[in-house]
Amino acid sequence: MKVRIGVIGPADSVKQIMSVAKEFDDTHIVPFIYEKLEDIPLIIKKNSLRYDQWFFSGIMNYSYALEKRLFTSANAIYPNMNGSTFFGTLLEAQLEANMVYKKISMDTITNEEIKKIVSYYKLDDIKYRNRPFQSYLDHEEQVAFHQALYEQGESEVAITFINATYSALKKIGIPVYRVTPSYLSIEQSFRLLIERARSSRYKNAQMAVVGCKVEFNTNEEEINYSFKIKHKELELRRSLLRVAEKVNGSLMQIGDGLFFIFTTRGEIDAHVESELFACIDDIKEQENIKLMISIGFGETVSQAEQNVRNGFHNQQEGEATSIIIIDEDQKITTKNAQNETIAYKTIELGDEWKQKIQNSGVSPGVVSKITAYSRQYNRPEFTSQDVSRWLQSTDRNGRRIVTLLERAGIIEQCGEIQSGVRGRPRRVFCFSK
Repeated sequence: MKVRIGVIGPADSVKQIMSVAKEFDDTHIVPFIYEKLEDIPLIIKKNSLRYDQWFFSGIMNYSYALEKRLFTSANAIYPNMNGSTFFGTLLEAQLEANMVYKKISMDTITNEEIKKIVSYYKLDDIKYRNRPFQSYLDHEEQVAFHQALYEQGESEVAITFINATYSALKKIGIPVYRVTPSYLSIEQSFRLLIERARSSRYKNAQMAVVGCKVEFNTNEEEINYSFKIKHKELELRRSLLRVAEKVNGSLMQIGDGLFFIFTTRGEIDAHVESELFACIDDIKEQENIKLMISIGFGETVSQAEQNVRNGFHNQQEGEATSIIIIDEDQKITTKNAQNETIAYKTIELGDEWKQKIQNSGVSPGVVSKITAYSRQYNRPEFTSQDVSRWLQSTDRNGRRIVTLLERAGIIEQCGEIQSGVRGRPRRVFCFSK
């Protein structure tokens, strides 16, 4: 099946991009031309399910659509128009005017990029004034920026990346040239989009297993009268069957209190996760059943199922309602009902850390989890109480883990907290450099 890419932009830009699209005859590339930015939401809404990726003609329409949340940065791009494209436009301006411009006003490009270009090519004699891109709403400010510099004699020519700014400056008689993407830049952007689309399709086709493990909160009478347990299992099965239907999956009972839903990765999304949280709450409230859910992704059914079982092992006793997701790279993501997430890897440690941890008595997963929480909460310094809270363990276990990590040289003491009451101050730790 061919990768499908939609090209969005004004007529002249789309024509230029489509001239390069002919090189990719194994890809279905379709142009979408608009008259004004406000037309973009309707274009994407009508065609979002038909196309794998979107190619925007420039940063203006790209930022507009991104701010409107019409897509994510993972399925759209605009061509890079820095460096060589800027010099091509500058050369065109100088040849047309038969002069060397020494004072230039610019927009959209970053100040850092300008400094790199000027210093690398030894163009320090050029005096430039730049206004980096801020928002699709600042078109009038861009025009006023170029106009003021030209009228004050601070600029001899304006170079813009935005079509609307180019037209406005042209209309009031200011020498202006518009930077357009080069052939190479457009070609590279197409190649990146195609690779993204293929990678996304591969991921969506991966196996996914939703594991549901039941813990019955039963009294002695219910244990003896097992029909009550069976009725509860039937209610649970009915709820899980509804979830399986939503993900186009197959529900199987593996053993007493263990259910698997087999589907593909592309069927699991935020909506499905919210359904699973609702299922956990309903089952707990109506049937007094605690439901643990782990989702495993993998290149094979076996790998996905193993990741589900690993997810159950990683769930802490007494942990708040959460769903653990483990992918093929052993990246573990924990999500709660408030859509708060924490992600870490159990195999992310380098050779130096592996050597330190080997005889420390602490698993790589625990170290990765502490590292992830430290980054998420912006807490480079932490105490044993923080560790016990992050790992949802006892204070005694937190102190034990901190002692082992300090002994192994993974963390070190970097301060103390004076509590203001009698007793020893609390020690503050940070990761060793």
